[in-house]
Amino acid sequence: MKISLTALLCFFCSIAGAQTLIYDGYMKGHKVGEMKVVKEVSDERTVITTETTVEAHMLVKILVEYNSKSTYMNNRLVESEAKSHTNGNLKSSVQTVWKDGTYHINDNGDSKQLSHPELIGADYYYFEIPDNNSKALALATGELLTIEKSKPLEYYFEHDGKKELHLFDESHLKEVTISHKLYSITFKRRY
Repeated sequence: MKISLTALLCFFCSIAGAQTLIYDGYMKGHKVGEMKVVKEVSDERTVITTETTVEAHMLVKILVEYNSKSTYMNNRLVESEAKSHTNGNLKSSVQTVWKDGTYHINDNGDSKQLSHPELIGADYYYFEIPDNNSKALALATGELLTIEKSKPLEYYFEHDGKKELHLFDESHLKEVTISHKLYSITFKRRY
């Protein structure tokens, strides 16, 4: 079997441009899930995929699966898709496309537009430390978020009735805690 030098170089370049972060999810000190975030960089675009699975036992067993894929060109979100399932049933499906200077968002069949010169998705901040008062798009809902700094290397935003606290080390997201009225879950990066 012959493999061209160009194909081989493209393969190794694509591997070299990928970065993976894995987080373990905890509720009340018990491991309940995992989140895997992969960033692939090529010459012209960056693609970030997120796969999250959480299985919690409250009064009943709840299995939540969240997947997203976003594409960036020149550090601008150009398209994304995010889906969430609870106990195997589709809970939400949101698609976002940058077109003609506007973000077109399909949120579970409802269309809306968001006029903004350029945005990044909240998933981008797994790999970058935000600036104070940065704006980001919540891929799961199509909402515009304001990310605020609470102390050095600690940022937060409120989203969909939940407060999300993000702790960074020198370069990447180290830990995220999602606090809701009914529960709190913390994802800690594996080392």
